[in-house]
Amino acid sequence: MEDFISGYMKFAEKTESPTSYHLWCAISCIAAALQRKVYINWGMSQIFPNMYIVLIGPSGRCRKGEAMGIAAELARGVGIKMVSESITREALIRDIRESLTSYNDPDGGVKFHSSLTVFNEELSVFLGQNDVKFLADLTDWYNSKGEWTYRTKGQGTDKIQGICFNMLGATAPDWLVSILPQEAIGGGFTSRVIFVVEEEKRAVVAPPFLPDIALKKELLSDLESILIMAGEMRFEDAALQQYMDWYTKHSKEPALKDPKFAGYNERRATHLRKLCMVCSASRRDSRIITKGDFDRALQILQSAEVKMERTFKGLGRSKYSELTMTVFDFIVSQERATRSEILRKFYLDVDDYTLDIISKTLVAMKAISITYDTTNNEVIYTLIAQ
Repeated sequence: MEDFISGYMKFAEKTESPTSYHLWCAISCIAAALQRKVYINWGMSQIFPNMYIVLIGPSGRCRKGEAMGIAAELARGVGIKMVSESITREALIRDIRESLTSYNDPDGGVKFHSSLTVFNEELSVFLGQNDVKFLADLTDWYNSKGEWTYRTKGQGTDKIQGICFNMLGATAPDWLVSILPQEAIGGGFTSRVIFVVEEEKRAVVAPPFLPDIALKKELLSDLESILIMAGEMRFEDAALQQYMDWYTKHSKEPALKDPKFAGYNERRATHLRKLCMVCSASRRDSRIITKGDFDRALQILQSAEVKMERTFKGLGRSKYSELTMTVFDFIVSQERATRSEILRKFYLDVDDYTLDIISKTLVAMKAISITYDTTNNEVIYTLIAQ
């Protein structure tokens, strides 16, 4: 197969899950297969392809589990080391330590690494409730340190060599309130996560998903080839120049304006370099990042960023923050909505008084305009083009 990601998207196209979910599941599969065996030398440090990806969507409506199930089956099919979805911090650390193995680096002899992946359909089960200590561990593991030291139950210390943790998770927006402490939003852990946000499933597909067996075999064969890759990955000259031009512009123009993503903006270049590695491995085993790989990686990242700011819509300090975003999303989908339409649709959550507060907020944001239809005695909310 010429491209694992394209083949994966074709394999999953007859499901109800959003296309973006399948795309990032495919990316996570490749990152899991590359482990800590492929890297970019970047100044005095090294960059590894492990990623933290979280699918965000309302429970039962977006088919997050269906999308993740395909990725998990392919990963298990080639023997990628994975951990249980429900596991304690201590057991996870033990599993990482016991995953230690070696490989032959064509650029540096025999090397050791401890690489593990988790695919978790219920992120709240995996992360727990406001577990600051575990979030600190995950934050620390993201950079795939050559050696990670931790304190054991007996109050001694132990070390894990070549740690590399890859995570694909899913949750509903309202669950983030219980998973993440307020102080964790904006930096640390969340700055290392790609949030893939959708509100609805892609399509209604009545027949059950029946996999194309021949295509699945090709995907497994490709993933096996990716799994045996090892060594330094390099940018070709044209791709490196493209990256440097982009970085110069990006440093002056943050992608996301929400202060909750200030940390993400600072780490965005790292996300992009990791994606470049994945895009290269998806197409070839030469360990060369081409201009085409860079362009593709940037387009994938920018597509996710379009909706990424909706991730924390339920975590605002205002008690009306989530309702405001819900009403605004409805107006966006219609471009024009009447007051009665909004009240009928959201009558369980929004009353006349609450809608007044929400509409004043949206007008102050210059997101909508309000007019009055005297003929029908109706208030009209119209989206303001940005």
